[in-house]
Amino acid sequence: MDPRTRIKLLSLAPWALSAGLAVAAVLLRPQLPQASWTPSASVLALALGVLTGSLPGLRAAVGAGVKKVSKTSIPWAIVAIGSGLDLGPLVRSGQLGAGLLVVVAAMLIAFGAALLFGKLFGIGPRASLLLGAGTAVCGNSAIMAVAPSVDPSDEELGLSLGVINLLGVVMLFALPPAAGFFGVEGDRGGALAGLTVHAVPQAIATGEAFGEGALQWATLYKLLRVAMLVPVVLIVGYALRRGGGVGSKSGPGVPWFVSAFVVAAVVRSACEALAPESLGGDALSAWGWAREAGRFILAVALAAIGVSLDPAALIRVGPRVLAVGAAAVTALVAATLPLVLWLL
Repeated sequence: MDPRTRIKLLSLAPWALSAGLAVAAVLLRPQLPQASWTPSASVLALALGVLTGSLPGLRAAVGAGVKKVSKTSIPWAIVAIGSGLDLGPLVRSGQLGAGLLVVVAAMLIAFGAALLFGKLFGIGPRASLLLGAGTAVCGNSAIMAVAPSVDPSDEELGLSLGVINLLGVVMLFALPPAAGFFGVEGDRGGALAGLTVHAVPQAIATGEAFGEGALQWATLYKLLRVAMLVPVVLIVGYALRRGGGVGSKSGPGVPWFVSAFVVAAVVRSACEALAPESLGGDALSAWGWAREAGRFILAVALAAIGVSLDPAALIRVGPRVLAVGAAAVTALVAATLPLVLWLL
């Protein structure tokens, strides 16, 4: 074989491996019990990547390549996911001001708690920032969006994703009875779920546990948190550059994918308002295809991250990362609950 051809094939191997694991995860998920706690395809891709990377000699052979796959894929996944964000309900709700106030206050608490407890447990500022973003905003998507600015290690990124997904499942079962103990029920319970639970499906399912009417409030406030993803990415990046802190990088103040995420969300929302028929029909609309493409690209990125992870390193620091994540989400709930009772 020609040396150039061999080099080209070797450079494509990490991409083929990551894409293959993502396809396997997408095909595997429908075979699992369909419940609110069922892992998403991207989380399954991460797990399959870890298992595959444990094969003798494989991580050493493709380690550098899969890191390139993840760094290249993440921005495109974020942009495509933006096409699924409809900003209309936030504007029409009539509670945008009070909801935004609660969201900002709770997000500051989540970030502060993650950084404080991260320092106490000695997990490092990179992982603390990732946990803060995942807790404060929207789980996996937030972690992946701030990762380019934070520049974490593969172990820090993988552990943060795993912890945030685990805690999201715990919140699904623990929040309704805990909120009921403090008298938070009905619509307020839905708002609390939307303001505190990590991933969108988990937040909506938790809100439904407070009653049928609470479902829309869980969805609304969860979307409000998702909409805060852009300013969070910008603020984290600016703070790191200004302070010369961990992961800070020189260059433009606004990553290109953040601007593209905003454009995708605004255009999609405009289509919803002006031409709703473009989003309907039996087949997926163009926006639906873009959203699904984003989810698949995210699965490819997580599969690549999983392949590069060292399970021994995860076991060494995992309990501390879990403790910090649990402390951060506990602080988020504790701060948000009285705000929900007071303002909403």
